[in-house]
Amino acid sequence: MPVAIGAATWFVTQVPQDAGVDQPFEVEGAVGETVRLGYADLTVTDVRVAQRIDGEGVAQAGGVFVVVDAVWEAAARTLSIGGAELVDAEERTHAATDRSGCATATSAAPAYGQRITYCFDVAPDALEGAHVRLGRGGEGESGAFQRRDAVAVVDLGLDEAALDEAGAGEALRVEGPAPVVDARPGTEGDA
Repeated sequence: MPVAIGAATWFVTQVPQDAGVDQPFEVEGAVGETVRLGYADLTVTDVRVAQRIDGEGVAQAGGVFVVVDAVWEAAARTLSIGGAELVDAEERTHAATDRSGCATATSAAPAYGQRITYCFDVAPDALEGAHVRLGRGGEGESGAFQRRDAVAVVDLGLDEAALDEAGAGEALRVEGPAPVVDARPGTEGDA
């Protein structure tokens, strides 16, 4: 018994007891990969950069729009998805905008994906090294609604060349959230 008490005392005094308990569990991924979060699967399907977007009217970016297309599929029950932010290499965070048909939140159901387009208006110097943090809880102050929850962190693979692609040409077309048929292998044609 004294050995057990000694081991427990050592554990409590040597191992930080509150380290990380208020932080989300980050699951890293890349564009085109499915990130499994336990409560849902997320796939960022495309990333584009544009000066203007057109969905429900044309919107001009203050800097540039980073447009992130994603598909959510809930694991067991329908749930709300509300956390979306872009974090640049300087650790500045940028909230998603709902301008011109872009979405900041959606819901997802099992067996059917939910397509969503997130748009972030960022300074041109925020592209290189940027990643998105997407999860079911809203960011709130200091990630308050994502504590102890899984959050996808997806590297967007952007660099200065992406800025050249943005140009000042046609506005980039965006669409609002919409369900998609399950595209997992062996389910083609199921609806």
